[in-house]
Amino acid sequence: MTQNAPSVPNSLPSQQQIALALAIVRSKPAGIQIRDYVLQLRAQIRPGPDPRERDDSECYIDQVAYWKERCQHSEDECSRLRGVNIKLERSNHLLSSLSGPVSDVDTSMLMAPTASPKRSKPSRQAQKQCPPPAAAAQETIDNDMDFLNVLGEAGSNLTEALYTTHSLCRSDEPDTDTLCYNLVRVASGIGKVICIIAQNYEQLSRQGRRTLEAMSLDQDKSDFAIALSVCARAFMSLLVGTNKLMDAKADTRLPSLIVCGVADMFKAALQSIELSARKTAQTFLSQPPSPKKTKTKTPPSVIKESPPARAVAHLLISFLGFLEKTDPVHQKIFDGFVFVLFESVGKRLYYFTFGQHRSTSIEGNILPPPEPRNETEGMRQDVDALGTRLEAKALVLILERAMGLAPNHMNPQNARPSQTSNRPVRTLSTKTPVTSTRARLSPLAKDRLQRTLVACMYGNNTNDEFLDVLTKPLPAMRLSSLQNVAKIDDKDVGTWYKEEIWRLVGWDVLAREGAW
Repeated sequence: MTQNAPSVPNSLPSQQQIALALAIVRSKPAGIQIRDYVLQLRAQIRPGPDPRERDDSECYIDQVAYWKERCQHSEDECSRLRGVNIKLERSNHLLSSLSGPVSDVDTSMLMAPTASPKRSKPSRQAQKQCPPPAAAAQETIDNDMDFLNVLGEAGSNLTEALYTTHSLCRSDEPDTDTLCYNLVRVASGIGKVICIIAQNYEQLSRQGRRTLEAMSLDQDKSDFAIALSVCARAFMSLLVGTNKLMDAKADTRLPSLIVCGVADMFKAALQSIELSARKTAQTFLSQPPSPKKTKTKTPPSVIKESPPARAVAHLLISFLGFLEKTDPVHQKIFDGFVFVLFESVGKRLYYFTFGQHRSTSIEGNILPPPEPRNETEGMRQDVDALGTRLEAKALVLILERAMGLAPNHMNPQNARPSQTSNRPVRTLSTKTPVTSTRARLSPLAKDRLQRTLVACMYGNNTNDEFLDVLTKPLPAMRLSSLQNVAKIDDKDVGTWYKEEIWRLVGWDVLAREGAW
């Protein structure tokens, strides 16, 4: 006892420690345990003297990091509660729709028709059994949201943004800032969902009802095809919400945020095509070799396409078909589409022209690509070469449709024929996309596209005010039947790709001396 007596006073807290403990207890936020609060404070303690105060302390509390963490925690909690509220609102809406009449909101534009344009008049008994168009459209929207919730956090975020957008579009005077914010969230969510479904193609394509003889997405009932249809209807909701925003006479700078969000969505979809092509190439080349021995390194059977990359390409083609040529916001969206597309097309064109990817330095572009030092590097180069060829085939599909629709959006306004009031207006539909126009691209628009392609191919600076090229959209403020892949041998994809690009876009600008 006498030996332990001197250590008893040292175990008692000092007055300063007691005062600190009382201050921590009194400042503890509600809804959190004192132990967890102390651990949060301890995580913000940094060694060394506080640069703002005295120099003799051994550690200090980083208040900036602490409040940043608290702010992020509050934002996450608000997002979680917002999701809970939206789920409750959806439940109430479903219950009210079962017990009462369906709202007279025109939601038929947000779903695709289930029959061909030429259909016979239904009988009276069929009319009684079939639900009204508004009810069928609302049921489709609810099914889409239920499907998105299964895709994880990205799908849930897209569901929340879509539900809020639909609610705001039903209002006579919506809050334009809130509507714009949710439209940007819809665009971002579509891009993330496309990446998820492309990466999980094998799993989604095996689920649902898929027939081997299905030649289009309308006949394919697999979960992968359903996911593509959901993304298409979400994009139509985005366009409908944008029209609602423009009708509300909002700030003229708000549409630029939507255009930038859609351009980022399109870029994410193109990246999913690239990753899907690489994954397909990796899976194909990792298969065991055939028993037949050949002198060449290439396997005897050559894969012709990447199914997920081709499917996403057709989805983006349908997006292009939804854009109206008379809508100024749609024209800006189309310009953003084409610029992002030309970035990917130009990089692959550089690869097939010079035999290597474009480097960030001049020395890297001049030096030949290094030889593989081992089998792993050789396998990586083979995967990259095959993936690039598969990606090129999907890019040509998109580029061909984009160049076919370019006269609608890029020709001068005075060169377009005036529309009469009796002309029928096209409705948004995933099964009747706009086909390529018969109009020819004007020389000025063609020259602009060619200059843009050359600039994207070589990575030159496009900020020159005297250089008339498409540029990346910048915000003004903060805040169908499937087309067959071309029949081309795998070894000739590079030559075919270069010929297709110059055929679709042209190279007149390079033929004129001193024009560039």
